[in-house]
Order: sequence, then C-alpha cells, then structure tokens
Amino acid sequence: MPRHFKVTVNGREYEVSVLELTSGQAPQSPAPAAPMAVAAAGSATSAAPTAAAPRPATASAGAGDEVAGMGGVVVEVDVKVGQAVAVGDRLMVLEAMKMKTPVIATRAGQVTRVLVAPGDAVEGGQPLLTIA
Repeated sequence: MPRHFKVTVNGREYEVSVLELTSGQAPQSPAPAAPMAVAAAGSATSAAPTAAAPRPATASAGAGDEVAGMGGVVVEVDVKVGQAVAVGDRLMVLEAMKMKTPVIATRAGQVTRVLVAPGDAVEGGQPLLTIA
C-alpha cells in the first residue's frame, strides 16, 4: 500500500506516493511521462503539484483488472462492457502533464466492467476496467 507525503522542492510543494517494497518484490519503474522527485531514502517517485484535483480513494486491483500505470485524467474510453479484446488492444487514453498515454490490454477476453469515464481523475495502480 503506498504511503503519501508532501515534499517541498525549490519552494514548490508536491504530493508524492511511495510504495515500500518488501524483500522479493521487484521494483516498478514509473511511467516515463511522470515528473520525478527524489524521496528522502533516495528512491525515485512520481510527483504531482498539490493544486491537482482531489483524487478518489482507490480500491485494490482484482483478478482480470487492468490498472492505471500512472496518475492522470481519463481522456477516452475505447471499449464497452461486453466487448471482446485481444492482448495489445487500446482500452483507453490517460492524460498527465499534457501527454496522452494509451492503456493497452495485457490479456485477452471480454470486458466485464468499466470503472472510469472520460474526465475522471485516476491514480497509478487504480483499477480501470476488468477483462474476464
């Protein structure tokens, strides 16, 4: 579970989420479009200015869930419930810092739930939709 901190860099305040890794877990690299700030322990984390829109509480991802690889705003949802998708299909588009990033299917199946809509703010790791 990520821990949330406020960090001030050059007089500018940022909210950061830090995921503590236990032994045996591989580190996850941040999305390339995310700005970087250095945490006190020296690990890199993604940062967003505190002026950003409030973020909803996120639920834990379950089996079949496709999750956001970064925080941002949902710009497009390209699939609907009942639609069949293949590995590599574009599911939706997220925007952060004026960069649009597609969310790509990592499994084939049928979309059973779409949990977000265009305009929704999402956090990295937040479930976006379910493929069964």
